[in-house]
Amino acid sequence: MNEEVFLNDEQKMAVLKLWNENEEPPSLIDLIKQAYPDKNYDGRTKYGKAVSKFLRERNLNARKSHEYQKKEVPELTEDQKSYVANHCALMKPLEIARAIFQNKELTNLNNEVNLIRDYIKTLDPRVTHIIAENEDSANDGTGYKPPKSLNAAIQRINKYVPTGYDKDKLTPAQRKCAEVLLGYLHTFRYSHQINTYTSEQDQNLFESSFIRYTHDKPDLTQEEVDQYIVLATEVVISSSIQANIVRLQELLDDIADDTEGRRISMSLVESISSARTEYNQCVNRQQKLLNDLKIKRSERISKQVKENASILNLVEAWKDEESRMKMIKLANMRKQIVEKEIENLSSMDELKSRIFGLSKEEALNG
Repeated sequence: MNEEVFLNDEQKMAVLKLWNENEEPPSLIDLIKQAYPDKNYDGRTKYGKAVSKFLRERNLNARKSHEYQKKEVPELTEDQKSYVANHCALMKPLEIARAIFQNKELTNLNNEVNLIRDYIKTLDPRVTHIIAENEDSANDGTGYKPPKSLNAAIQRINKYVPTGYDKDKLTPAQRKCAEVLLGYLHTFRYSHQINTYTSEQDQNLFESSFIRYTHDKPDLTQEEVDQYIVLATEVVISSSIQANIVRLQELLDDIADDTEGRRISMSLVESISSARTEYNQCVNRQQKLLNDLKIKRSERISKQVKENASILNLVEAWKDEESRMKMIKLANMRKQIVEKEIENLSSMDELKSRIFGLSKEEALNG
């Protein structure tokens, strides 16, 4: 027969300490661990029953292990409210909640995210209508969805480009850039490529790379757009290779220093070396492609400038011709005035005409 177990004074104090430190009753298993910190007893053991008996003697009821414990969500502080107001136009409620509560495991079902959503609803509608556009165009699990409006395109630009655009002070050039980028993001090639990535992180990296490269280039040809898509793809590939190198290096650091470990280490070293070579090749491809695109666009713009210069020269020449015609016209008008005055002189008495000692032709033509 098992001998009954009783808690000593030190264990009783430990149990009561945990009880008093919590506003809600702690679970029985937590109280048992408090009494026996180095053991793994549960409520069915004689040690767990000893804790239960001690609680009953003091009319204390521990929370059952299967009983739901409501998780209280703290109210937003003034700094947190200010953060939400400043970032709700650029970030989704889930992203804001993860940043504020420093918890990357949060999902759209957590109370913290609902708290952010509820506060956003209290803000100025001129700010929150942008949130709807962002959420409508966000990835909802059915594939990538590009922005559908000019404002949504501007929000994507501001998300990835530090300088960004001020939608309230948008210049004609910036408006054109945003409108053209909207078209780039709706091409089939772009949508097809971004949907090949299964992780949201890879999709965001691809989108950010493409937008940063093309948001200020409204004059790209379709061929150049395809090349920038390839460039963004290379960025994702290099990131994946780099992450693989880090994982391999961690494995290498954890390998035991024995015969089998050394054999595995050599294999890992070769894999790391191969991955680094592949990474360098990928970076070189990016650099070469980016340089080719810059040169090609620079040559095209230079050609356009020369063509525009030819047109300007033609305009200047036309202006010079116009000036010459105007001077000729003024000279003819002056000649007509002089001729009229000579006609007046010719109608005078012959004696008066002789006084001048000039004939009409002489007076007119010199």
